[in-house]
Amino acid sequence: MSGRDILRGLGVAVLALLAAGAARAQDPAASFPNRTVVLVVPFPAGGPPDVIARILQPKLESVLGKPVIVENRAGAAAAMGAAFVARAAPDGHTLLMVDPAHAVAQNIIEKPGFDPVRDFAYVAPTMRSYMTLVVNPSTPAKNLQEFIALARAKPGDIKYGTSGIGSPPYLGALAFLQATGVDMTHVPYRGAALAVNDAVGGHISAVFVSQATAGTQVKGGQLRVLGVYGDQRLRSLPDAPTFKESGVDTPVANQGTWFGVAAPAGTPPAIVAKLNAAFNETLRDPATRDLLEKADFVQIDGGTPEEMKKIVEENVTYWKDLFRKAGVKPE
Repeated sequence: MSGRDILRGLGVAVLALLAAGAARAQDPAASFPNRTVVLVVPFPAGGPPDVIARILQPKLESVLGKPVIVENRAGAAAAMGAAFVARAAPDGHTLLMVDPAHAVAQNIIEKPGFDPVRDFAYVAPTMRSYMTLVVNPSTPAKNLQEFIALARAKPGDIKYGTSGIGSPPYLGALAFLQATGVDMTHVPYRGAALAVNDAVGGHISAVFVSQATAGTQVKGGQLRVLGVYGDQRLRSLPDAPTFKESGVDTPVANQGTWFGVAAPAGTPPAIVAKLNAAFNETLRDPATRDLLEKADFVQIDGGTPEEMKKIVEENVTYWKDLFRKAGVKPE
């Protein structure tokens, strides 16, 4: 082979390397992730989104090959954490755990700092859960109908807690009040775990909360379950009747609370696709699924970015109309 042929061969090789490098530069997913991925939970520790994030974290970290940390940024009815992620660099390294509170923020806060549809690239739906109504054992109601009768006999006397206006427990409570016509006093908390603690302490009588948050206190006898949302009883609470079994129809709440993952708008589709595959793989992991099922999460199926976006869009429309009918205005 002549020197000219060798040089020509080297030139071709160099061009090939340059072309490959250029291709990698044009494909942002090729090097993603290149640092720690942050899962922002817009609620305090202990609530369902936080439980989900911490269960997913180990396997997700393994799948992505980079550290994954869970960061709680609570405040302003979950709007603080959402606004933070909306302003983050759209590179896939800062993600948001979302639930129905994400879709209703604009109905509660005049300037939440984000638009739930425009400001996010949705990654994947993850799962659903069903809430419970739990009471302090000293409450003189042994079942749901007795509780309703007690509330009707003493309008406004019963204090119930939720994780704040606009949160899924608040929406579940709103559905319960509309279905029964009872008058109770709402006590909002910064997180579901705080409401549970006050119910255990007797500062409030009842809490609308997920079983994932109040399960320990229920099993320990510190709280008593009166009803479960959904069409069937929870696996961990086989003796607790559904609201429907007790004669209370809450069709919206019975659909369960959805959860998912979002990234800032403008995140490259290739990175969104890589994240979607990572979350779906994590949800298929037997050990991860077992932990989620033990916490009473259901429909742990994952899905596509398009499915997650559709859920948010439908909820934005639905709750906007319901809040308008209820006379709730952003403050």
